[in-house]
Amino acid sequence: MMEQMDTVKVAGGADYAMVVTRIHKFVEHYKNGQIITELVKYDDLTGEAIFKANIIVDGIIRGTGHAMEVRGASNINKTSHVECAETSAVGRALAMMGYMPKGQIASYEEVENAKLQQSKIEEHEKMFETTLALLSTTFQNAIDDDDEEGILECLKDMHGNQALRQAVNKTLSNEQSQYLTERQAKLSEASKIKSEEKLALNKKLAKDFAEKQKAK
Repeated sequence: MMEQMDTVKVAGGADYAMVVTRIHKFVEHYKNGQIITELVKYDDLTGEAIFKANIIVDGIIRGTGHAMEVRGASNINKTSHVECAETSAVGRALAMMGYMPKGQIASYEEVENAKLQQSKIEEHEKMFETTLALLSTTFQNAIDDDDEEGILECLKDMHGNQALRQAVNKTLSNEQSQYLTERQAKLSEASKIKSEEKLALNKKLAKDFAEKQKAK
């Protein structure tokens, strides 16, 4: 059994050991022990960073832990999400080996990061609902008024956000959805006619050029 480690209290009175405390205890117990981390995944688009940590003693893996952080999910993660993921993975790996108080796997840092990320998610959901309500009303009014400029502006605001577009479309009436279907059909037909006219013009220009070349 591991000796008592220094802990911190969090909401609810639970005791959690900080990762640095776990590392210090591990180094005290195993002078030749190793903590090896690996960046398993990094997605620059989503900002996700996943780390794996192995705790090795005498050439044997004694504990393994994984952790993921998302860029911008909290204030510290705006610039240090990769470092936070690595630290959390190390903390979990050490916990798997037994460096944890009262059976707690999560470290203090992981608990606080989880709270911050949940707060960020709730904030995002509120912003999404507000944007949905405003954009839905604006889009519906543009459709009802046959306002092509307004429709294009709304479509631009939804571009690249499939979830928002689907949510907005669900708020449309059957008549409004039918309007958009007919509008798209007209646009497709207009595009087809324009393409055919362009092709005909190119053929004419090519013919005229060929005739000029013959006349030389």
